[in-house]
Amino acid sequence: MKFLRSALVLVCAAGAAMMLYTTSCGGDADKSGGQQIETEITGKAELLCDESLYAFMQPTFPLFDSAYSQASVTVKPVSAREAMAQLFAGKSRGVIIARSYLRDEDSLMKAFKVAPHQAITFAQDGLVLYTKPGFPLDTIALDQLKKLLTDKSTTFKSLFPQLKAEPMLVCPEAASSEYGNILLMLTNGAAPHKLQFRKTGEEVRAEVEKNPNAIGIGYLSRLAGEATVKNVKLLRIGFQDSTGTYIKPKRVHQSTIVMGRYPLIVKIQGLLLEDRRTTLPWGFFTFLRSDTKAKEYYVKMGIMADSAIYNLIEKNDDEF
Repeated sequence: MKFLRSALVLVCAAGAAMMLYTTSCGGDADKSGGQQIETEITGKAELLCDESLYAFMQPTFPLFDSAYSQASVTVKPVSAREAMAQLFAGKSRGVIIARSYLRDEDSLMKAFKVAPHQAITFAQDGLVLYTKPGFPLDTIALDQLKKLLTDKSTTFKSLFPQLKAEPMLVCPEAASSEYGNILLMLTNGAAPHKLQFRKTGEEVRAEVEKNPNAIGIGYLSRLAGEATVKNVKLLRIGFQDSTGTYIKPKRVHQSTIVMGRYPLIVKIQGLLLEDRRTTLPWGFFTFLRSDTKAKEYYVKMGIMADSAIYNLIEKNDDEF
C-alpha cells in the first residue's frame, strides 16, 4: 500500500493566537516599591536555549516582546548539557532543549526525589542522517544504525557491500542534544562507536559539504528549508513501530513525523524551573507553543508545530 501525500496543511482559526492576561490588579508597578510585578506578560527574564536549536528558534523570540511591550525576555545559547546543569542547579528559570533527561540526569533526580520539570512542547523535529546528494546510500534500517553504533565489529561496508569506502559518521560534540538523542534513542545510554565529533552542527554541515564520504547527524529543522534542502540528501530509515509492524523507509519530511512514520522524532520543548502559571517564563513558553505566527514559522521551516491541526491528504506519490 502506498501512503502518498505531499500536501501538509496547517489549520489556524481566525483569532487563534494565544491571549495571556495579567494577574496584577495594581497595574504595571508595585504600589509600595515602584517595581514592576512579574506576570505571564510583564517583567524581565533570562532563559537558556540548546545551542543546536538557537539559530532555528531565534526568529520566534522577538514575537513575544513585540506582542507584550512590558515584557523583556533574553535567550542565551548554551550546550544542552550546560542548559540542564543550570536548570538542575536552580540558576536558570527555564531552558529550551531538544532532548529528554539523560540516564545520569534521571538518576540524579530520582536520588534527590526531584519531580520532572514542567514541560511545554513547541514543535516536533527529527534527528536525521544526511549526506551530499551523490552519496551511494539512500536508506538504512534503524536496527542497522543501532548495530553500527553499539557493535565495534560492524561496519558500513559489512552491511552495504556496494560502498567503496567506509563512511565517516559525524556528530556535534558530546555536550550537544544531538549526541544526547543518540544515547536516548539508539544506544540505550552506552557510548556509541564510530562517531567523529565537530564542535557545532554548522561544522558538521561543513564537513558533509566538503567530504563526499561523510554522513552528518543533525536536526530536520536545520536542513528542511528551501535554502538548504537541495544541497543535502536525507537518508530514509526503515523501522518497526510500537505494534511490531515494519515501516518501510520513507521520505524524511514533516508529514512522516505527523503520521509517526519516522523513527527518530524529537520534541523541541521548554522546561520550567518553577511549576507555576503566573511567571514570565511560563508565559513565554506557552506563547512559543500557541502563537499563530510561531506555529506558521515551524511549519514553513519544515517541521511539525505541536499544537497545530493538520489535514493530511493521501495521494499517489512514489517519492513518499
